[in-house]
Amino acid sequence: MIFKVLFNLIIVISLGIYKYIFPSSFFINILFFVYLFFIIYHFFILNSNKIFKAIIETCFTIGVTLFIISLGTIITDIHNSKNLELKNDYIIILGAGLRGNKPKNVLKYRLDKAIDYYKRYPNTIFIVSGGQGKDEIISESKAMKNYLLSHSIPKNNIIEENKSTTTLENLIFSRKLIPNNIKNIGVISNDFHMYRVKFFANSLNYKINPIYAKTPLKSKVSLFSREALAIIYYSLKNILLIQKEPNKS
Repeated sequence: MIFKVLFNLIIVISLGIYKYIFPSSFFINILFFVYLFFIIYHFFILNSNKIFKAIIETCFTIGVTLFIISLGTIITDIHNSKNLELKNDYIIILGAGLRGNKPKNVLKYRLDKAIDYYKRYPNTIFIVSGGQGKDEIISESKAMKNYLLSHSIPKNNIIEENKSTTTLENLIFSRKLIPNNIKNIGVISNDFHMYRVKFFANSLNYKINPIYAKTPLKSKVSLFSREALAIIYYSLKNILLIQKEPNKS
């Protein structure tokens, strides 16, 4: 028994240290909390009061079910919509992380999609949207603009939006830079992220034409998993906000 407790304690401490050193490691974060849950369950819940045990198991089952539904919704959206690209006058490219002053792979996939789109529709105006994070030496919009310029997209075809720090702000701030008479507005993001983009656009009554960039293969599992959790969070948050609204009837 003592050996079992010490063994699990060492694993939890090791995962916790790794999580502290590499806080952006999504898999380690999830593994840490999942392993911690199972330890707590095994040592404190398994042999506890039956009602308490049933409540914990029910909550866990609901959480797993919501995760599977959320992930399935994202994958279904990609399958049904990824090939429905329209011609747009303006396209918003959503920012993502930088490595130094260069776009990370996730963002490069979005920018490469824009470059490919420009080859087919050279009159398109691109809005590169993204502010400067605490760990970034330049704004994401500046890095995105530099990348597009280096791939022969003219300066006059690029507009910077450098204030946003979230997907919702990307949409809100970028929309202010587009003339009111423009109706065909596209948004480029990776396929794992697009369902949430459309979710926010709908909440703003903002009609967009989604353009799906691919997701880097080595990051697919972590990004899709994280996005499924984000969809659960924003869906529950939206439900709670609706319930708090006063009755207008």
